[in-house]
Amino acid sequence: MHAIEFLKDPGKQAPRLVYAVYGDDSYLRRESLHLIREAVLPGEDDLSVARFPGDSARLADVLDEVSTLPFFSKRRMVIVEGADPFVTAHRKELEAYVEAPSTSGVLVLTVKAWPSNTKLAKLVEKHGLSIECKGPQDRVLLPWLVHLAATRYNVVLEQDAAALLLELVGPEVGLLVSDVEKLSVYIGIKKKIHRDDVARMVGAGRIESVWKMLDAATTGKGELALEQLDSLLTAGEHPVGVLAQMSGSLIRVYHAGRLRNRRVELREACTASGIPPFAVETTRQQHSHLGPSRVNRLPNMLLRADLDLKGGSQLTPRTVLERLVVELAAPRKD
Repeated sequence: MHAIEFLKDPGKQAPRLVYAVYGDDSYLRRESLHLIREAVLPGEDDLSVARFPGDSARLADVLDEVSTLPFFSKRRMVIVEGADPFVTAHRKELEAYVEAPSTSGVLVLTVKAWPSNTKLAKLVEKHGLSIECKGPQDRVLLPWLVHLAATRYNVVLEQDAAALLLELVGPEVGLLVSDVEKLSVYIGIKKKIHRDDVARMVGAGRIESVWKMLDAATTGKGELALEQLDSLLTAGEHPVGVLAQMSGSLIRVYHAGRLRNRRVELREACTASGIPPFAVETTRQQHSHLGPSRVNRLPNMLLRADLDLKGGSQLTPRTVLERLVVELAAPRKD
């Protein structure tokens, strides 16, 4: 089950004794864990919740904790965080546990990878619940944002307003939720969020600043691009949101480049890639600066930056974005 479906109506799912929460979206993981806790420990405090780090947890300690009868609540909740190494080390034992779990506790494994073809994943699917916390597709996000606005903030988010919000912010669920909350406060007693409200509040100025920074980087003006990036981050822009906006533009540049490699004329390639007519000449300059091999590498460069921002690197978020900008601004080699 995807986390969006779970968050939309958690009451549809009866409490389980075993959960797997997997994927790299931190907001979806956090919200899913919160709702699991509300389902299995309604009204209880944190005394009934135990947490273990997945890279050092001992299997015996985890199973003892989840099997121990609680004193002040109906059951315990045991969370193994970052449980990938824990699952790898104790897969057989966990398979046996899932088939006959303790009724006095709930075991929750939070992992990044959860291949559905493994025996453990199939057992959790049969006896418990697996919740996928990966960024959902736009067609799933749009109706959920409308639902979220209505149920959590008691406002109407119009469809075209939701579409613009997604275009401006990107598919980062936590940032989208934050902006829906801000918009609900902004509109006050109107109780309806229009497209113009999104354009005004979610950052036409910010988006323009990101585009200017990106244009500077992809045409070789590295020093200017770094100054503009510093201004964005100093003003409080979230690095994930900045990267999301950069990614939307660069993927269009990538698709246009791939079409040009097939001898498609530039203007036609830009139209097919979703690049507006006024940006055709800028795209020509970007392709000229980046060169074919770097244009082809753009998806991999963006993926690496995205993973690094979400915990795959010890670099600071600022450094991750600065490294990407420098890589884009460097002179072409082909």
